[in-house]
Amino acid sequence: MSITNLIVHEIQKHEGERKAILIARPNENPVDMQAQALSEQVINLFNRSGMNTGRFSNPHGSDEGSQLPALLTKHFKDGAFLDFAGFSKECAAEYLKYLENVEEAEGGLLWFNHYELHDTHFLYIVLLKRKQGIGLGADLSLSQVEQIEIEKLHMALRINLSAWQAEDEGRYIAFRFGRAPKFESEYFTQFIGCDEPKAAAKETRKLVDLTSAFCQSEGLPSKQANDFKRVVSEHCQSKAEEREPLEIKDIAHEVETRFSVEQANKFLEIADSDSFKMEKEIFVEKAGLKKLTRLSGSSRALTMSFDSDLLGETVHFDADTGTLTIKELPKSLLKQLKSMS
Repeated sequence: MSITNLIVHEIQKHEGERKAILIARPNENPVDMQAQALSEQVINLFNRSGMNTGRFSNPHGSDEGSQLPALLTKHFKDGAFLDFAGFSKECAAEYLKYLENVEEAEGGLLWFNHYELHDTHFLYIVLLKRKQGIGLGADLSLSQVEQIEIEKLHMALRINLSAWQAEDEGRYIAFRFGRAPKFESEYFTQFIGCDEPKAAAKETRKLVDLTSAFCQSEGLPSKQANDFKRVVSEHCQSKAEEREPLEIKDIAHEVETRFSVEQANKFLEIADSDSFKMEKEIFVEKAGLKKLTRLSGSSRALTMSFDSDLLGETVHFDADTGTLTIKELPKSLLKQLKSMS
């Protein structure tokens, strides 16, 4: 990763007040060891699961709504910012307008970071907070000092500038809210101007349903369907651990390898149908993958969950009567049942 531009501005605003003040740094911060270290920490926090993805509602900007895409169109040309300090000041001023509408919100530090990775340009806009810490002077005396809070992320945005400029149809925006309350996440989303932001959890649920729909449409036997679902789950788990997006065509490749080219095309056809409208790539939430390999359900008085591989083996379902027959009960449950008989 090569940092090209870096600057930090401060927005002062107290909770319960609408008035906010922008304290803009006149020129860019030097890209020194401290900046590199902070950038790496911010990126590591950002890359944790649960981020949202999307694209600009109006990629080139308009007079109404978010001005962020219009500012990018104005300042980012041929892989470089003409005036990064000027861009960041205008951007911070726009952020302030959304912030002032929310009395409960507080100010903070706006971190702008333009970097290049594998010939692709990215922009981070991150809200950082200050915190009180303890410092140790040269004479070993203790004193209170202000520090940047880097243990957790509040709100952050990453734009794939290369994909945006190339008018890519994919989701070139990724953003996350950390532990920000709902009112903060709402104004931050408005500031971004993102079209129908989707949480990784929602996309993962759609993928799980898509996989089940494909198995059902092809009439796969239970064991074959469960094996395929497990392969999909393992592939998704790997992407989630690597913090990389999953490409739907990769799952189609798994279908082709296990079944046929025709069935792989069928999988992509279902993915593109009105029922799913899957994106070409998605971020996966690991917790949501459990439904691929486990069956579960609950009512007010009963909760049940078991590995789908058990269906047809130790768990038998009678569709006509809507009943389950379970053999080889867990020892702890069996003991409780015997004690009550």
